[in-house]
Amino acid sequence: MSWLDRALKALGLNPVRLRWKIHRLRERSRRKAREVENRSRALRYGHQVCPQCGLTADREERQCPRCGARLHGPWARRLSVLWRTLVPVGSQSGTTVLVGLIVLLYAATLTQLETSTNILSTLGRGVPHRVMDRFGAWTVERVLAGEVWRLVTSCLLHFGLLHLIFNALWLVQLGPLLEQILGRSRFVALTLASGVGGMGLSLVYRAATGTPAIGAGASGIIFGLIGAALVRGYLRKTTHSELLRGGVGKWALYAIIFSLLPGVDLVAHLGGGVVGAGLALVLSTESSPGRRVWWAVEVACLVLVVGCFVAQLSRILRG
Repeated sequence: MSWLDRALKALGLNPVRLRWKIHRLRERSRRKAREVENRSRALRYGHQVCPQCGLTADREERQCPRCGARLHGPWARRLSVLWRTLVPVGSQSGTTVLVGLIVLLYAATLTQLETSTNILSTLGRGVPHRVMDRFGAWTVERVLAGEVWRLVTSCLLHFGLLHLIFNALWLVQLGPLLEQILGRSRFVALTLASGVGGMGLSLVYRAATGTPAIGAGASGIIFGLIGAALVRGYLRKTTHSELLRGGVGKWALYAIIFSLLPGVDLVAHLGGGVVGAGLALVLSTESSPGRRVWWAVEVACLVLVVGCFVAQLSRILRG
């Protein structure tokens, strides 16, 4: 037995199991590297492959010589390969993009801090409200003045590092599970509707009670995922009900406890959960519109999100 094995055992670790995990990580990284290389080769490839019969055709062909299937040409093919490279096909692509966006936006807010500001002070709710307002957090005054897009942009912003970490961990745990069951297009629609629903209900409550507040965060999205998972796991009998009941019950309990803490926007959590639960009653993989319809819905959601951030950017440029 080597000294390393003895040291690991002294720390309470299993050397064999640790080596097995390291081996799996290496194999996974090699597999990902091969996938990236194959996609880059596909981008450089001068011909195209028929999606129906697999025949290699000239890059200028618009119809397969063998089976007659429609071919898209070089630019459409390269754009399609590039999209699959940036957003890989799989059960976690939507979640990965969502978490990546909120991390990038949080990093962008840090660039707007004054040089004298200690970044550690941004833990919790440390990002100044003026910076959050600049990036698209909602307030009652802003939305009532016509800046409705803030209900979308605020869903991807976070007040501090702890705020971001907590929400990102929830998304990483819940997102892939729901995305695998619903599909990416339905998942995108669910997250956007839940986030806007949570922000909208919180806005109505603040306006009715006259409570001043500034709102941001992905908590509405998270509770929308929880609501959807609970409905499909306990009320709708589907092939994934048992998986959802086992995977989401404890998270729902933690979420309820967390919502009762001081300073947490319980109303936004409630709004996101209600919207997510309601959508789960109609977002069924067994009886739903075709893939093209949901793909169009996904594209519309992405265009809406981009349009809202463009509207906020144009407002900043106008001063």
